Amino acid sequence: MIIDFLSHTGTRKGYNYPVEELITMMDGAGVDRAMTASQLENIDNENTALSVKKFPDRIIGFAVENPWTMGAEEDLEHALRDNGLKGLKLNANRFGFAADRHSIVDPFFQICSRYHAAVMAHAMSDLFSIPAKWEEIARSFPDVPIVLSHMGIPMMADNAFEIAKRNKNIYLGTAVCFAPVVKRAIEEVGPEKVIFSSDAPFGSMAQEIRKIKYVTSDPGAQKLILGENARKILNL
Repeated sequence: MIIDFLSHTGTRKGYNYPVEELITMMDGAGVDRAMTASQLENIDNENTALSVKKFPDRIIGFAVENPWTMGAEEDLEHALRDNGLKGLKLNANRFGFAADRHSIVDPFFQICSRYHAAVMAHAMSDLFSIPAKWEEIARSFPDVPIVLSHMGIPMMADNAFEIAKRNKNIYLGTAVCFAPVVKRAIEEVGPEKVIFSSDAPFGSMAQEIRKIKYVTSDPGAQKLILGENARKILNL
């Protein structure tokens, strides 16, 4: 089973990407299931829940929350409890909060812990969301799996690798990472910590799969990265 751990559907200003287009992309790339979240510019977790209802065997819904929004905690709990979403996508850089600011972030991780939900965290080398900040939260919530999307690129991949090795609940997402970075992650951290993600529609599922198969010819490693790690994290 191939599982893409990062894609987006829904609308934002001047743009519309319905879930049916995502399904078409999945079919073309041979992807069985995809984690899907709403566009960050126009958070719509209800639309994500509707996508799951339309395609329950294909779509895995994640909520998106802006932690500064009043009632965001209640919205996340509703998404996980009532709408069957499986996790939370956080982008500290986009919404302007430090990823290690416990007073802002902890309530959301507490909810994720309660519902056994995972977190997809934007973690490039942006000031607010460098990997080390997510490590601070990971240590406070060791039962919550955290996937560091983009694994610290362009300047902090080494830091992301070390953090993933130190923390059992931290994983590395491959989206938009250059092939040599992914290859090093597999060799230095281990394939059991690397997770295929495309960032569709902004990234290509087919290209991301080819990249993983290019950097490792080991069938066991490919199986872990392309699906088994995600299946384990999401309790599928």
